[in-house]
Amino acid sequence: MAALARLFLAHVVADFPLQFDGVFAWKKRSYAGCLAHSVIHAAMTVLFFLGRLRSYSFWAYIILLIAVHSYQDYTKVNLWKNPEDDKISYFLIDQFLHVAFIFIALLFPFSSDVAYYGRLLPAEWLILYNDTAFLNILSGALLAGWGGVVLLYYMDKSVYKVEIDELNRFERSYGVIERALVVIIVMKSGLWYLLMPCLFLLRLSGMRRQPLYRGIISLVFSSLVGFCVYLVNTYAAF
Repeated sequence: MAALARLFLAHVVADFPLQFDGVFAWKKRSYAGCLAHSVIHAAMTVLFFLGRLRSYSFWAYIILLIAVHSYQDYTKVNLWKNPEDDKISYFLIDQFLHVAFIFIALLFPFSSDVAYYGRLLPAEWLILYNDTAFLNILSGALLAGWGGVVLLYYMDKSVYKVEIDELNRFERSYGVIERALVVIIVMKSGLWYLLMPCLFLLRLSGMRRQPLYRGIISLVFSSLVGFCVYLVNTYAAF
């Protein structure tokens, strides 16, 4: 479970916050962009597996990760040659395949022990670095925050037929913070739930150009992510 938590966090960070507009545009132009994006994925994976840098099986997985991820992204890009081909179904299938690939790591010996107690990180950081529950919360907050931006983009475009060519700026700023806070509130539970309506009201106040459905989807999505993280941290064996 610890290995899966680290791999998923690396995926979320690389596929959302670190997939800048320039990287995304580069991916659509050539395979080199897909390869560069995959190298970023590999770099994030290395960052979260400092304790396995001497494992041959780990580096074998890294090479496989770069090859599979770059090929998958290149295939996806070639499926949407036209703007109308950029659909939410492709996005969801793409994410499903990426997450499914993460489980392949369990077949590699390096995944059995991923704890790190070396000197590359300050001693006080090592507690959180080796805390799988904390890493899951971080993954959930990032997925809800940044992943929600992409999800709402596709909901606007595919479901509500809104003509849009780029990610919504409001969702990339306040929306990210809002959804990340919802995940944290769900993890806190109890009276913290009372803060959720406040977040929703802040979205509506003064944001006249933000449709109501987007706020509802944002709140529901982030709540579901938070609830899933809560279940994993409560019942999964680390």
